[in-house]
This record gives sequence, C-alpha cells and structure tokens, in this order.
Amino acid sequence: MDWRIAERYLGRFTLPVLVLICWYIADRVLVKIVGKAFDRGIEKVKKNRANKLNKHERSSRIKRLGTLKVLVMDLVRWGVGAVAVLTFMSSFGFNIMPILTGLGIAGLAISLAAQNIIRDFLNGIFVVIEDHYAVGDVVKIGEYFGVVEYFSLRATHLSDLDGNYIIIPNSNIAELVNATKYWSQAQVIVGVAYETDVRKALGIMERVAGELKGSFPDKIKEDALVQGILSFDDSAVSLRALIKTFPGEHWFIGREYRLRLKEAFDAEGITIPFPQTDIWVRSPEDPGKFLQKTTA
Repeated sequence: MDWRIAERYLGRFTLPVLVLICWYIADRVLVKIVGKAFDRGIEKVKKNRANKLNKHERSSRIKRLGTLKVLVMDLVRWGVGAVAVLTFMSSFGFNIMPILTGLGIAGLAISLAAQNIIRDFLNGIFVVIEDHYAVGDVVKIGEYFGVVEYFSLRATHLSDLDGNYIIIPNSNIAELVNATKYWSQAQVIVGVAYETDVRKALGIMERVAGELKGSFPDKIKEDALVQGILSFDDSAVSLRALIKTFPGEHWFIGREYRLRLKEAFDAEGITIPFPQTDIWVRSPEDPGKFLQKTTA
C-alpha cells in the first residue's frame, strides 16, 4: 500500500521535474546555438577580405552583430522561460487558459500604468531595426556624450570621458548624435597674423594635409578641403581646413594635423598670434603727442 502511494506521488512529480530539466537544457542549448551563430557571422565578417569592405565598414558590421547577439539571446531566454513556466504549471493540473486570460488583462492594466517601460522597449526595437547605433559607437544623447558600453531593449549604457557610467532609458532618447556612424570630419581652424602672406599659409596647410593623408591612408577618407579665410578676428585672420575621415578617426587626425601645422608654420616663420592690447601714453603738456607705446 505504501509503495502504491509513493508510486502515485512520484508519478505526479515526474512531469514537473522533466519540464524543469528540459527548460534548463533548452535554455543552455538554444542560447549556445544563437551565440555560436552570431560568433560565426562575426568571424566571417572579420576574415572575409573579398567582400570589398574597408576596415571601418567591417568594424561597423561587427559592432551591429554584437549588439544583435545580446538582444536575441535575451529574447530567446525570456521566450523559453515563459513557455517553461506555463508548461510547469500545466503539469500540476492547473488550467492555464484562465491564467493566460488573466495575464492578458493584467498586461493591459500594466501597459496603461507602465507606459514609459513600453516606450523603452519600442524605442529599443526601433534603434535595432533602423541601426541608429551599436555597442562601441560614440554618441550624444541629450546632454550626455560617450561610448555605448551596453545596449538592451530597456536602456542604453554609456561611458563618458570622465569615466562616468551613464544609464539612459530608451524612452528618453529624443535626439541622438552618432559621431562614428558613416564618416567623421576634423575641422581645424587656425589664426595667422594680419601681416602674413595668406596664400603661402594656405599652401602650407594643403601640403601638410597631403603629407598627413600619406601617413594615415587608413584613417583619412578624402583629400583635405582647405577652404581659405574663415573670418577676420580681432588679432588674427582665421583659416579653416576640413579633413574627412573614417568613423571615429577625426579626433586623432585633428590633433596630429594641428601638431604638424604648428611645426610647419614655425619652420616658415608664420606667426600664430594671441590677443594683445596696445597702450598709448599721451603727453600731459601736448595731448596730441604720444610719449610711448606699450603692448600688453
């Protein structure tokens, strides 16, 4: 008699235990399959040199695949978990139809009360579908500027130049600037003294830009555009050059160009002026006569 009771109870708990085992195995196996599939795709992009992609385009695809990998793995785990919970409850004899109906009603109530969370997920989906940015991109979201460290359908995680870790709900993303999307541009403005031969200075700027492109062909996308005189300022004539670079390279190229331009101007005797004030001292006996001039 005791054995029959034990057998009956064991039979009742066999199916729930099998459900838990199957859920554990399915969770591990499916996540591993999805991860390997994306890893294989990433390796294919890395090694395929015949796809006519340059280094930066290849990097962009790798970042996008990495972002999609995390999202798909999360969705798979949530989907498998939801099915496992419902199957587990059904194995104990619960009628899950009323539960599903209740979840539908509760979901409607929650959706009305948690509209921001729903907007987070919807915005996150649009970010992925429209490829606004990926992990590794440098973006400006509202007042925050930094590198995308992690992205989920719920929030975007940034690290700024000061090392601050910033978490932004996706529903708060109203305006977005991606500084490393398709191409970047270094804008270099330099002031020269008014007595400078401007045409000579512009020629030096073009020469230095050409040498820079020869040194870094994998960072500079096109020949520099030396536009000429930008403005006449209080103490200098401002000249501007635009250097189109591959995504994210404009910061380095801008710094290197300014360094080389300063060295070239020094070698050619071209002065980069700084603000100064001339003080004229009048003669107390003759107001129309100046005794001395002082520069400060």
